[in-house]
Amino acid sequence: SLLAFFYWSKQRSNKKISHQNVALQRLVEEKEWLLKEVHHRVKNNLHTVVSLLESQSAFLRDDALAAVLNSQNRVYTMSLIHQKLYKSNNSTTLNMATYLPELVHYLQESYDVRNRIKFNCRVQDLQLNGSMAVPVGLIVNEAVTNSIKYAFAEAKSAEITITLLVDENKDARLCIADNGCGIQKVAIQSHHDSLGLSLMKGLCEDIGGQFRIDNNNGTRVMICFPFEVPVLVSALPPEPSHS
Repeated sequence: SLLAFFYWSKQRSNKKISHQNVALQRLVEEKEWLLKEVHHRVKNNLHTVVSLLESQSAFLRDDALAAVLNSQNRVYTMSLIHQKLYKSNNSTTLNMATYLPELVHYLQESYDVRNRIKFNCRVQDLQLNGSMAVPVGLIVNEAVTNSIKYAFAEAKSAEITITLLVDENKDARLCIADNGCGIQKVAIQSHHDSLGLSLMKGLCEDIGGQFRIDNNNGTRVMICFPFEVPVLVSALPPEPSHS
């Protein structure tokens, strides 16, 4: 009968769709596995570079040692991103609320300033993809490193604050501020930037952001950049966390 034919056609169509869904799910799982494998291998390769730089630093002194340490921290900043993407259920985006505090903790240990400088991390629970997270992480690394090395020549209550939040225009605002001696006006206006400052400006351009640095009771680095991927945003914690 006509009714039986329609029923048979519907069942056949549903079965075909079901098989297609299973095939698509397998394809997604395979691509997810391959992506995780890429992150795993990149992370391992970067860890090898970090280890090589660490071994080399044992034979260096003064400026050469400082240059190798800076390079080591930059490589670790990228390695940590791939490590977290590999371990995450979502291998395409990174939660900055867990990544940035861990990066700051690493820098504390690397420069042995845990008992000398107080760190405040106030980061919203938002997701960035790897192509955005790497420049943001490197900018934080450069700004925090500069504050650790140059901001606190005088004995005082040293403090560095890292903030990442979303404003009312859905732009991300990153700020790294210290209460140290502050950057000199001539350095801000100079056309010959240091390597760290040039790197931060270049990374900011890579993510379509705006860069600003000023002296506000200490050096303050500010980056404003638009999101290129959907983000998950939660309210800021009521009080900054202290590392």
